[in-house]
Amino acid sequence: MKYFKLNYILIVLILSILPNLATSAEQDDALSFIQDLGNKAIEMLSDKKLSDSQKISEFEKLLDLGFEVPLIARYALGKYWRKTPKDKRIQYVDAFRIFIVDSYASRLGQFGGEKFYTSNVRADGKRGFIVSSLIETPSGQKVKVDWRLKKINNAFRIYDVIIEGISMVITQRDEFSSIIQRSGGDIDSLITKLKNY
Repeated sequence: MKYFKLNYILIVLILSILPNLATSAEQDDALSFIQDLGNKAIEMLSDKKLSDSQKISEFEKLLDLGFEVPLIARYALGKYWRKTPKDKRIQYVDAFRIFIVDSYASRLGQFGGEKFYTSNVRADGKRGFIVSSLIETPSGQKVKVDWRLKKINNAFRIYDVIIEGISMVITQRDEFSSIIQRSGGDIDSLITKLKNY
């Protein structure tokens, strides 16, 4: 009887440890994913051999590699997502991607010489993680950036970036909501603005 109880206790202990080990391994993978993506971005921004158009092309590759743009677009639209017909959603997501590329394309030349460090990772919901990082500018300024990500189709994807405590998704949501409200709830005006940013 004692032997049975001992075995039972051991099994319970092992089963309670295994999920933690899996989570720990996934946390390490999430940290490595962000560090690798950050390194690629810093390397691209610091490469003086690349023309502006080449940097934009490389930026798009990094965007598609690391970010779940359709999910970010959905979160940024907030309550209006459910109210939007499927065909308009597709147009909006396409316009949102154009907006991201165009808005950052004009700023890419301002960067170069930054350093990127990941510091820690913590669980965020059932399958999500938040990876904390620090970007140090050539002038020595340090900017805290948190990356929210989760596995989608067995690959890590970023769905929000929090800069100095400010969520980019929430910021966009507030801005988009204001544009839609001023247009009487019409999403077409937002799509047009995103395309012509």
